[in-house]
Amino acid sequence: MKKFVCIIALLTVNFCFSQSHPIDIKNRKCLENTMPTTLGGVKCEHAATASWKKLMDSTLLQLKANPKQLSVTLLEASQKKWLEFQKFDLAFRASFYHIQYQGGTMTMAATAAHEKRQFRERTLYLLELLELFQEE
Repeated sequence: MKKFVCIIALLTVNFCFSQSHPIDIKNRKCLENTMPTTLGGVKCEHAATASWKKLMDSTLLQLKANPKQLSVTLLEASQKKWLEFQKFDLAFRASFYHIQYQGGTMTMAATAAHEKRQFRERTLYLLELLELFQEE
């Protein structure tokens, strides 16, 4: 029961800090409609992660289209290193959640939520960078 309360708290914090981005809104509605099933929540998080990845990729393409404003080589290197970090950070978190939730379905839910957060934060960072270039 304690672990169930922890995951509900995790999801609640996730809801509270969500911005009003359309991906967040769609994800929030999906999660609300699937409660209390863990697997349904995992599917919602995976769908949101896919949306953030797609937006990240299109943002990277827009950034690369401005080689006079930034070093495309360094942007690509930065993204490659970020993806490496993301992979290892997610593996670390998954192992942590596996221990915390004794390998249950809550492990998948917490890991999926973390992965979504990673891609959301990176994408928002890249979008902010793109905005700076578009202002000039």
